[in-house]
Amino acid sequence: MDTTPHIEQDTVQNKNINKFSLFKFLICAFFTLVILIVIAVNMVSFVFTGEDLRRAAREDVIQERPVPARWGNIYSADGYLMASTVLRYNFHWDIALVKNSVYNDTIIDGKEVKKISALCDSLGKYFPRRTAEGWRSYFDRARSHHNHHLSIATNITQTEKDLLLTFPIFFHYTQKRSPIRSGVKIESYSKRITPLRGMADRVLGKSESNAYVGLEGYYATYLKGEEGSRLMQQIKGEWKPLADGNKKDPVDGKDVVLTLEARTQNMVHAALEEKMKEWKAERGCAIVMDVKTGGIRAMVNLARLESDTSHYYELQNYAVGELSDPGSTFKLMSFMAMVEEGVMDTAQKVSTEGGVITIHGNKIRDYKAGGYGVVSAHKAFVKSSNTATVKLAYEAFKDRPEDFMNRLRRMYLDKKSGIDIAGEPTPHIPTPGTQSWSALSMPWTSYGYEVRLTPLQTVSFYNAVANDGIYVEPHLLQEVRRNGEVLETVTPTLKGKVASQNTINIAQDLLRSVVDERGGTAHSACYDPELRIAGKTGTAQYNYGRGAKMEYMVSFAGYFPYDEPRYSVVICIYKPQGWPISGGYIAAPVAKTIARGIYSATPREIHSTTTTEVNSIEIPSSQMTEKREFSASIKTMPDTRGAYVSDAVKALEKNGYIVKVNGGTGIISSQSPVKGTKLKKGQTITLTTR
Repeated sequence: MDTTPHIEQDTVQNKNINKFSLFKFLICAFFTLVILIVIAVNMVSFVFTGEDLRRAAREDVIQERPVPARWGNIYSADGYLMASTVLRYNFHWDIALVKNSVYNDTIIDGKEVKKISALCDSLGKYFPRRTAEGWRSYFDRARSHHNHHLSIATNITQTEKDLLLTFPIFFHYTQKRSPIRSGVKIESYSKRITPLRGMADRVLGKSESNAYVGLEGYYATYLKGEEGSRLMQQIKGEWKPLADGNKKDPVDGKDVVLTLEARTQNMVHAALEEKMKEWKAERGCAIVMDVKTGGIRAMVNLARLESDTSHYYELQNYAVGELSDPGSTFKLMSFMAMVEEGVMDTAQKVSTEGGVITIHGNKIRDYKAGGYGVVSAHKAFVKSSNTATVKLAYEAFKDRPEDFMNRLRRMYLDKKSGIDIAGEPTPHIPTPGTQSWSALSMPWTSYGYEVRLTPLQTVSFYNAVANDGIYVEPHLLQEVRRNGEVLETVTPTLKGKVASQNTINIAQDLLRSVVDERGGTAHSACYDPELRIAGKTGTAQYNYGRGAKMEYMVSFAGYFPYDEPRYSVVICIYKPQGWPISGGYIAAPVAKTIARGIYSATPREIHSTTTTEVNSIEIPSSQMTEKREFSASIKTMPDTRGAYVSDAVKALEKNGYIVKVNGGTGIISSQSPVKGTKLKKGQTITLTTR
């Protein structure tokens, strides 16, 4: 039988099998090579990037976290603490986290080792809101309910917090080897306080929740300090400090000393509030400014709430931030502009036209029905005649109003005062040719309408007149300090003269006459040969010419003593109720009260006076002091009297003592225990301030 075909067939089949095996081999080799490449890539990645990955994994649990700095203090020029940061803590316990070996009392070598019992004993002794037995019941009940956030103490000082961390079980929190064994949770927070209980709140502002307002906001770069950092571990969503050396201590903020005088601020506050209550006014403000330096000695802003009309609060800073028609206090600027332009002499006569004049169909009236007859320009100013002021200005500038407006601008009346606080708006002086300009703009401006100034801008101009024409920028910062060392001192900033010396002399004479001459609008309210006040009254109407109910802003701006000016002042009272309503009747008496209060508080510095009335906080001169440094280690009670309370508290708390402060106005007047008494850790020290 012929088998050749069969042999050829087997050969073909064998060849096919070999080809298939080779194909499978190649596929397996290919996949093996791919796997080897992947492994090689991963090994290279591990070698070169593994440390980065491991570091990232660690940082998911342990990170360097910021530690906020303590804000600096704010002091008044006369040594009172006006704003400070108080550090406080809330102390909680994750009692369910603590292991039985850490929590339970035990027997070792036949001796009882107290753990939870010892903790309860310590708490019962130093935090006796519960007895030791009460604390034990409190803890056993919380542990049975697996409480992860059990309150131990809230609103405690750093000294109290540090004391708690020395107690059994809790002490593990401070140990590097086992910081979480204790289950302790500490929430720290700081709160900005104003020890003078609401005084100058709107000037000081706030710095909480990054809502920087007032001086707190303006000088935040000085006050807030530099944050530090601490290595912390994240456990169950919470960051816990690790007790190691890898941290940067925060740097406390610098202290700021203001030009404000707490005694003057208190007295001005009381004087303004009393008059506002008498007239049921909606709001008001008052400023006292140092003539030579521009330092603000007092700035008071008061308003009532719709829900509480019997009390006044510091709600907004009207003195700095509110533009309004100044009314007749602006006549000083108008008279000076006319004298500077050479179009008026104060001796020239002018008719008040029976108390009413009409310009472009609009009537302008004097406060006194029937007017004042024919008077000199000097007398027109003293009487505050609207008709005479407008006639003099309109007749001189009706064909060239831009000259009048430009003269006002050259007297810095279109510029901000330059106060070192946020929120000051730019004054409004009407401009010919603009959309808001009308034929009435110039005459209306001449007696204080259509022009808009803040109270601060008004008093800054009057201050320049008192200062022989030199405009000094107002300011609130006096010094910046750190640990008692003066780092910066503010010097006065001068803009230049607002007018020629001749015009300044005339303006000063006009302002003296408003008070000294019988019939002057401020004579009955302010005349006193001992006080020697110069100034101008104002009564501005709201809704003027709009047919609405008339409401008023009454004011007085001036300075004292006029022969040697030390202080300039402005008082603005908005929407008083009753009659008669005028600046001379309502606002000017406040200026007299302020002048009398300042004279009485510092008689040898200003003028000899027999006046004894004073409404201010008194500090004996023997207690006025520089910032004091205390020893780093305090074992016996130092003499803290006369020191800033913040300095003493900081030093005593750092040494482990609990400090309680009665009062809070800045200077320590008495202490307990007395100087030289030996102190014990955790002892309570009482400081009383005035």
